[in-house]
Amino acid sequence: MFRRRLIGLLLGVSLWTQSARAQEQAPPIVEITYERALVLAREQSPALVAARARAREAASQIDAASVWRFNPQVSGAAGPRFRSDGPSDGTAVDWSVSAQQWLEIGGQRGERIAAARAGTDAGVARSEDAQRLLLRDVSLTFISALYWERRIALAEENLRIAVAVARVASRRHEVGEVGGLEQSVSELAVARARTDVDRARASLTQAEGRLKALLGLEAPTELTCMGDLRQLGIHDMVGGDVSDRPDMRALRSDIRQAEAEADLGRAGRVPDLALGAGYSREEFDDIVQGTLTIALPVFDHGQGTTAVAEARRERLRVELDATRSTAGVEASTSQLTTERLSAAARRFEQEGLATLERSERLATATYEAGAIPLGELLAVRRELVQAKLDYADLLLGAANARAELAASTGALR
Repeated sequence: MFRRRLIGLLLGVSLWTQSARAQEQAPPIVEITYERALVLAREQSPALVAARARAREAASQIDAASVWRFNPQVSGAAGPRFRSDGPSDGTAVDWSVSAQQWLEIGGQRGERIAAARAGTDAGVARSEDAQRLLLRDVSLTFISALYWERRIALAEENLRIAVAVARVASRRHEVGEVGGLEQSVSELAVARARTDVDRARASLTQAEGRLKALLGLEAPTELTCMGDLRQLGIHDMVGGDVSDRPDMRALRSDIRQAEAEADLGRAGRVPDLALGAGYSREEFDDIVQGTLTIALPVFDHGQGTTAVAEARRERLRVELDATRSTAGVEASTSQLTTERLSAAARRFEQEGLATLERSERLATATYEAGAIPLGELLAVRRELVQAKLDYADLLLGAANARAELAASTGALR
């Protein structure tokens, strides 16, 4: 008796240990809404971490440009003095020491700081633009996940109906009402319906994998997207000022940086000055001198730097105009697409959904009553399934167009 109790106790402890280990190793489950997905993307996306690091790197250029370039140059010399006019009692040693400081009197430091600040603004704007593009990708991927969840539900519903029809066909075949071909066709319809379910689940797995990568989640994480595809597709318009998009702000900052660099090059036309002082001793004489050195910009007066900066400025202006034009077209196209697809989805809801559900019930009941053959039922079923898929595609297109509109106008940030 004691041995049985001991064995039972040991088995219980073993099962409890295995269960606890399984719970510890179970992957985390994350349920997110659309808004939560955007928040996670802003907080922990690997792409944004790198973009923000580049912005901080650009900001460090201001500190580098603000440093005063005051590095005095100190020089010294020493050596014996030899006389050639006769014997000498000794050799005298002459020596000297001097220091000088170069001064930039053309405003170069101010131009360097202006260029660094413009570069910092461009880096920050590009970080914000990276966030805009990331949120666009997150939105589209989240919408795709909701779409495939809807497709799975449609496929499972179609599978249930196909199984029910197959049962009726099998029963009718058993009583001799139909031949074996009708039973085989119904079983084939069940197999196709199961394949549709598997295909939709695989597509959902792909969408969730892309979303986990964008959000910086671990691979074992089980992700569940919560939301309504219709709410994301048929919704009020989201507007914004296209000219305030981060990518265009970055280009405007690049233009300011190029202009500051051109001014820095033109400042090279002003001669640089060096002020200094020196002390020397020759034989028994002490000599104190002040020095002035002028660097004359005869050949190199910053013309190369100016030419490069001005060419870069003109190129950036062309890019800015092109980006502004493209953004306007993208925003207009996305808005028109959203309006048309949303209107089409609403019209289908008002005119088609009720008819669809009624036709679905009527077709199955009619076949069960033996009023129509299986071929007509399957044809009707294909039309009904396609109508549901068309409606889901309308919602998907409207939701995607709405996300594109928010991204193209800069409202998604």
